[in-house]
Amino acid sequence: MHPLPQLESYTIRTFEIDCHKQLTIPALVRLMQETAMQQVLDLKISVWDLEEDKLAWVLIRKRIEIQRLPLLGEKISIHSYPTGADRVFTFRDFRVYDEAGLQIASACTTWLLMNTETRQMSRIPVELLARFSGYFPPKETCLPHALDQLPAMSKPLADHAYRVGWYDLDFINHLNNVNFVKWMLEALPEETLGLQKVYRMDLLFVAEGNLHDEIDTEFQQLDEFTYLHRLVRCGDKKVLATGRTIWG
Repeated sequence: MHPLPQLESYTIRTFEIDCHKQLTIPALVRLMQETAMQQVLDLKISVWDLEEDKLAWVLIRKRIEIQRLPLLGEKISIHSYPTGADRVFTFRDFRVYDEAGLQIASACTTWLLMNTETRQMSRIPVELLARFSGYFPPKETCLPHALDQLPAMSKPLADHAYRVGWYDLDFINHLNNVNFVKWMLEALPEETLGLQKVYRMDLLFVAEGNLHDEIDTEFQQLDEFTYLHRLVRCGDKKVLATGRTIWG
């Protein structure tokens, strides 16, 4: 069976840009998610197809690499496809191209299945794996699955806390991972956000964020170009996600 890359085309709209008229990182993540969602719907392995089995896909790791961000009105295409699996994890790549066909961003991701009742990890049923495993491309064409281990945060600086609201939740009733990305970035100094550009973002999702949770955003600057990030639930001090961004 040949690979089945999902190709979705988008025109960058005004509500997706920043003051420099370029696509924001959270908006890029959202477009990637939409592209992947269209494919799992086509393959009939979406959360709604798995509803009777009480299963849902959950993102746990992501690395985004950016050559440049598209501008307002620019047309881009996003390719997404599953690249591998084991008993617990599945892997998916994303590649973003401009109108000239040049790659301007990419992402490698790792997913697992969660039981929607127990909220615990579940092994991938053999019959489910059979629905998409035939589409895996050759390994040499895939992005690396393993991410570098993130350094421990030794001297975190805390920004303001966020309270998870109804519209922060996704279709499996937990904090949408786009908000994890947005809140991590918004904790940084304005001069970093306004004058520099993100070249890489590594993310590790550790636990769910739920309705009414209060979440602290923490960061630490390692050097001129590197920040560590952490989201911590205020009540029990549970770390929900960690991250690293590299700027230039």
